[in-house]
Amino acid sequence: MAATFPLFKRAKVVGVLAAAVASAGLLAGCASAPATPPSAARYEFPAPNTGPGRPRLEQADQRLVNEGWNALLSGDTVRAEANAARVGNDPASDLLSLQATLVANRSDASPGLERLTSDQPDYAAAWLTLSVAAERAGDERTALTAAIRGSELWPEDRWIERRDDLKRQFVGARIEKAGTLLASGAADASLDTLEPALELEPDNRDAVVLKARALIELGQPDRAEAALSTLPRDSETVRLSGKIAEQRGDLNAAMRIYGSLPDDPESVLAAVAIAEQQRDWQAAMRFYSYLPDDNPEKEAGLRRAKLRWRLSVMPDYVHEAMNSPDLSRAQLAVILVRLAPKVESMAGGQVPLLSDIMTLPSQAEILTATRLGLVDCDELLHRFHPHRQVTALEARTAVENLVQLLGVGEPRWCTFDSGTRPCVKFVDPVSGSSVANVVMELAARGGNGQ
Repeated sequence: MAATFPLFKRAKVVGVLAAAVASAGLLAGCASAPATPPSAARYEFPAPNTGPGRPRLEQADQRLVNEGWNALLSGDTVRAEANAARVGNDPASDLLSLQATLVANRSDASPGLERLTSDQPDYAAAWLTLSVAAERAGDERTALTAAIRGSELWPEDRWIERRDDLKRQFVGARIEKAGTLLASGAADASLDTLEPALELEPDNRDAVVLKARALIELGQPDRAEAALSTLPRDSETVRLSGKIAEQRGDLNAAMRIYGSLPDDPESVLAAVAIAEQQRDWQAAMRFYSYLPDDNPEKEAGLRRAKLRWRLSVMPDYVHEAMNSPDLSRAQLAVILVRLAPKVESMAGGQVPLLSDIMTLPSQAEILTATRLGLVDCDELLHRFHPHRQVTALEARTAVENLVQLLGVGEPRWCTFDSGTRPCVKFVDPVSGSSVANVVMELAARGGNGQ
């Protein structure tokens, strides 16, 4: 019999035992003590005469309610309602009657249970029964609200577990699904999935953050900002605010927002990316300095930003060398020394006497490059040939010499079997930018002084 009533989730033997309990109660009718109500463990709602806030009953009425509950456990809804009617107008008998209606599937018991909980706001069993009825009727809000209230009044494990199960089903599972949808690129579907969860828990932080992410993905920064306005400020919401500013094209505001979290490496690196994009190298240096010393991006990034800042204030002939479409030997020396300034302070070699560089603005860089053996010269004729075009082989040789001075690994030179991985190859005519990019990368790895 019990198998036809899934709300009770019990084996048939439980129903048989319950019926036996009911029969025992009838046989003991002459006893002075009222029948003990059965345990509500393992059931989705409790007996009317149990739990906090239950009404006080006369002994005879208490016995009738308990016997009616035992009858309900055995599937006899008619007898349960008959016992409730014999008690008369009482919250416990009203609840028993509504529980019988719920089990019999005759109609929606929710309206009656809502009236009962309104009249008896501390009656835990009524709230817990309302939660089951509302869930069955598809009213998720009432089901969850009633489960929460019932577990507050009667904080036993089985009712707390039911509350948590409903939260997972109505809210948690939807948030998880929405996150999966968003990760797959389905931002619209993610929002649709989140909507019922947010209707139940408008202040659920995970749901609100996910909604803001989806709106940003959809290019709706105003709606995303409105969603975030309901949450307290923390590192995640600040990062999202930075993304909103970026999406609006206000990069300065985005950089300030990200930079307001100096202890959050993710935000700091976002600020660095914007600073570098805007060529604000002083800001980039400042943000890199916020990173902890063990962050793998700090040391090389800080050196790179310092180098870029130095480049921004270098004389025109340095920029001309970097932008040259056909690099000269003088310009090669400029790039090697200026973009790897650590070599300027290195000892070694004698300063050569070169007669063809005396009037060049790059004289100092040429002398340093030849003194350290980065670029060769004609020692016999004391000439450097500064205006001669650099060959691809000369450029590679100069870079390999620089690698030795800095003590870093060589670039990955392109070979016949390099495949699709990035590699370095100089071609004639050699451009200044191709050499400058390699030298700056080496300098970032090998240090560039202050």
